[in-house]
Amino acid sequence: MLLARHGIRSPTKDPQTLQAQTGHAWAQWPVAPGELTEHGKLALAQMVGMVRAHYTQAGLLPATGCPQPGSLAIWSDAKHHRTRESGSLWAEHLAPGCTLHAHALSDGQEDPIFAGSPTPLSVQDQSAITQEFAQRARALSPTVAQALHTLQEVLAPTACTTDTPHCLSADVATLAWKKGKPHLEGGLATGGTAAENLLLEYAQGLPEQAEPFGQTAPSPLIGQVFPLHIAESWLIRRLPTLAAHKGAGMALAVQNTLAGKVTPDLPANMAQARLLVLSGHDTNLDALATLYGLDWSFTDQPDPTAPNTTLAFELWRTAHGPYIAVRLFHQGLEELRALTPPDPTADIQLIASGPSLKTLRPTTAAQGRP
Repeated sequence: MLLARHGIRSPTKDPQTLQAQTGHAWAQWPVAPGELTEHGKLALAQMVGMVRAHYTQAGLLPATGCPQPGSLAIWSDAKHHRTRESGSLWAEHLAPGCTLHAHALSDGQEDPIFAGSPTPLSVQDQSAITQEFAQRARALSPTVAQALHTLQEVLAPTACTTDTPHCLSADVATLAWKKGKPHLEGGLATGGTAAENLLLEYAQGLPEQAEPFGQTAPSPLIGQVFPLHIAESWLIRRLPTLAAHKGAGMALAVQNTLAGKVTPDLPANMAQARLLVLSGHDTNLDALATLYGLDWSFTDQPDPTAPNTTLAFELWRTAHGPYIAVRLFHQGLEELRALTPPDPTADIQLIASGPSLKTLRPTTAAQGRP
């Protein structure tokens, strides 16, 4: 089973709103907020091509012709157009010319596989999340403060003296509850989103002189400020109790798919698929990573859950018995920007393995904690 983040998208808020939040003028995008770009579609097609080549070599996909009917299935998050479009691209390029289709709930409908349980968080869970957040907020690395300072100098250098609403260090991290759901607020939330938007601008191939890069080399800058986005994920998306609530449905889909069983929130015929692709979000990658104790980093990509990053759960049968392998497919930052074909020797990593999902053992060094 594969869990894939959608392709390169525009920021989810328009440049005017981003400027109001950060005090800085942001680049204009060729698509509406939160939409997949044409550049992003091309990059995703290259990712799917790498995945297809890998599983063709492994014998899961046929080298010629079309796979057996029902052996491939793609399920997309219906709530967002970018995930539905990404799912369609997976179908088009995973089995070219074979009329494979991606499926989803009705457009705009919230899917528990991706959104998590519709059951509200209990009082006990809310208390646990609050405690987990407080513990992590006290343990933030000094690199977070340095990244905040660097980003402040780029976005609004006088904010903390003359433009205090845009001072990122004034209120670094606060947990707020809205309609029974936890949200991160403060400079780290604003800075984490800004860091991701910088990466998206660069990956999209926008001109290097476009705001907010200015005279600063963009790629090194992204690496300097991206610890903010990683810390943002660690403080909210990777809280164990919240990840268990959000990721339970998807984890069940992983377990059932590997066992050939029906998952209640998926079409019954998908249980027979040899390869199931879920077209989702970075938040889904964070939830599964937390639930299965996975962690990873890349030398050519500051974002461990960058666009197109794909997490694979594989069941292998050998003479010594079955075992589970967890593999990562990713594209480097420069590969995304220049649309350079992925390098399988560098862009595919085995990160964990074991006789079952409960006994997975990490095979690479963890990226560390913010």
